[in-house]
Amino acid sequence: MTYRSRVIGFLINCITAGILSIGMASSVTAEVESKGVHAQTSSGKVYGKVTQTMDAAGYTYAEVDTGKEKIWAAARKTVLRKGDMIAFSTVMPMQNHYSKSLKREFSVVYFVNQFITDKKTDVSSHPVQSTPHANIKNMKALEPVTGIKKIEGGYTISDVYKNKNKLKGKTILVRGKVTKFTAKVMNKNWIHIMDGSTHDDLTVTTDEIVAVNDMIVIKGKLVLDKDYNYGYVYPLIVENASIVK
Repeated sequence: MTYRSRVIGFLINCITAGILSIGMASSVTAEVESKGVHAQTSSGKVYGKVTQTMDAAGYTYAEVDTGKEKIWAAARKTVLRKGDMIAFSTVMPMQNHYSKSLKREFSVVYFVNQFITDKKTDVSSHPVQSTPHANIKNMKALEPVTGIKKIEGGYTISDVYKNKNKLKGKTILVRGKVTKFTAKVMNKNWIHIMDGSTHDDLTVTTDEIVAVNDMIVIKGKLVLDKDYNYGYVYPLIVENASIVK
């Protein structure tokens, strides 16, 4: 196996395991750049070099050069600089997305939960006053989410993303661990859950109250491309869910 193949293979494994956010990946990124290894895409994931960024309505839009093409992705506001190496999921592409705040249309933009970088960056440490959750204390679970089994008759979060078009408008059951809880924003309580089946989380609205690290089952209607106005667009969200702890 050539040096190039070993490095690319290692980076893909890093993305899959979610470890590009810790310091050990920094030296690998430096080696990739010094050896001229181009960024690559793998199934369901992209990594590459940031070529430009724009902030709008609580999101950071980043153009990423994969070595073969330049593509756009958007996540909650994140400090990124030109030349940073980042990774993200390609599960949620939005075709012909128009950003009212930027007054710009993107042929394709990938909306993701977070950008995985070679720097240890916690986006929750950079509150954004323009986001609907910004004026509430941002509570976030620190432990990794593992070992959660799919509930009988329900779906994993990975299943929901992969089958979103078939499940659109249907009531679904998902078991997961609460990683974020925000109360009473736009007359809703907002929950983020993860189950370890994907690096992405699932956003849920409800009238009920939970705590970070609670293990819950949510039951609600899956909605796609939900626009709450003012630039707050959720490509995928479960609305008005009932909760079983």
